[in-house]
Amino acid sequence: MQINMKGKGNLEDKIKGQSRVNRLLTVKEVAELLRISRFSVYNMVKRGELSAVKVLNKFRFDMNSVEQYLEKQRINIEEK
Repeated sequence: MQINMKGKGNLEDKIKGQSRVNRLLTVKEVAELLRISRFSVYNMVKRGELSAVKVLNKFRFDMNSVEQYLEKQRINIEEK
């Protein structure tokens, strides 16, 4: 996955350079990873589709919860 943050470096490379256990993503980073709007991320949290933690009144996401969401969305098409 290749994400361009307008001169700020590759988001995926930044995430890889940090511990997966302690790394918390912002709403903007999750939106960029999923290629959706920040508004959509907020709606996913509100509907309970994506888990988040609140830190000083801001949502943060651990990478595991984002990966779990993606795995639940996976569609397996079986050939007949």
